[in-house]
Amino acid sequence: MQLPSFIRPVSAFDLRDRRILFLMAIVGFVVGYGGSQMAHTLPFARQTLELTEGQMSNLMAIVRAVSLLGVGFAMVADRKGRRRPLLAAFALLCLGSLLTAFIPSVALYAISQSIVRVAVVAVAGIGLVLLAEELSPTSRGYGLGLYGLAGSLGVGTGLLLLPIAERTDGAWRILFALGGLGLLAYPMLARFLPESRAFRPGPGISFLKALNMGLAKHFWPLAGIAFFVAAFSSPAFDFVLERLINDLGWETGAARFLLIVFSGVGTIGLLAGGRLADLIGRRRTVVAALITGLAGGLGFYLSDNGWVLAASIFLATLGATMLTPSLGAQRAELFPTRVRATAGGWITNTAIAGSITGFIIGGVLIDRIGLSATIAILSAGLVISMGLVLTLPETKGMNLVRLRADRARTTTPVPPPESGSEAPSPPTPDFDPTEQLPPSP
Repeated sequence: MQLPSFIRPVSAFDLRDRRILFLMAIVGFVVGYGGSQMAHTLPFARQTLELTEGQMSNLMAIVRAVSLLGVGFAMVADRKGRRRPLLAAFALLCLGSLLTAFIPSVALYAISQSIVRVAVVAVAGIGLVLLAEELSPTSRGYGLGLYGLAGSLGVGTGLLLLPIAERTDGAWRILFALGGLGLLAYPMLARFLPESRAFRPGPGISFLKALNMGLAKHFWPLAGIAFFVAAFSSPAFDFVLERLINDLGWETGAARFLLIVFSGVGTIGLLAGGRLADLIGRRRTVVAALITGLAGGLGFYLSDNGWVLAASIFLATLGATMLTPSLGAQRAELFPTRVRATAGGWITNTAIAGSITGFIIGGVLIDRIGLSATIAILSAGLVISMGLVLTLPETKGMNLVRLRADRARTTTPVPPPESGSEAPSPPTPDFDPTEQLPPSP
């Protein structure tokens, strides 16, 4: 049976592409597993810690607030290279997961999970930049989709292991302990993970100065999209099991089965979204993803019919996973090399601010008007995001690795095409606005 053309493997992957995808898939799997455990174990941890839904929402907001520190890793990545801060964040995530397994109090639980979230933020931003810079331009979106798929497999593994949390009151801690096993992969990553070809050591550039040079017109729409999407999706995804188990009265096994099957099928959006972004462009794919995710999210929280819930989980997952590679590729392509990781870090921080806002709104409203009504109010942000997407330029096929050979080609006159042949494609522009900036004082 042949897959549809838009999700068939891309033959443009060369040996270097395949190596970086394999190594980053390991990173993505571990981060996907470790970063999702707070949400997966929420119904069990909340009861063990004796917190209400509103109090748990506030605790999640605190954890998100601390994770704003992850931008520091991105700043280091623009000055010292992508590889070392990525490895440091990966190790920190595994250690934070181990700490959570042995932390007895609410305060220490929040601290250990804050460590995990800082690492998740750092890996998410730097990993996307490293992959975008290493992958071939014609398959960048699809490659980012494969990376996202590895993360989804990590999330799915956490769901498969969720029955462990039902055994005793504190058994959910075992799932966090398993996250520490990622440290076993660290020696291999430290040895074989390459530095980005695009990164060039040099003096640091102030991100504010780069914004003043014209990057603000791209940064603020992307930041707005990140904010509104996170404000809706963070509470919507983190309270899925809470709604099924404690609000609708589903058995844990049935809720877990529903999520595994229908969210698992929905992760095809990672491949479809990445491939569509390479074929039809980033902007149209992002808008389609937002519409799909909005329909699924509202369907899940406004209905109690099992079939509607199943279809909604599929659509919500499809939309979210389509968004990941298409918006991720566009974000990397809109910023020059010397500030790419920092820009991504601040956009990620804006998303965290959106998550915090969503959870704070949840802390205020959920105990008053209910979980479903709160999520419906937050969904308005996705409509705003669709308008912001349309203000951004299309970046499909942009080359992010500027080598001397590329510069030579851009200055070599192109001979006229032979009769009957197609005109050659224009060379990739080799302009980095931050190259013209003096070093920051």
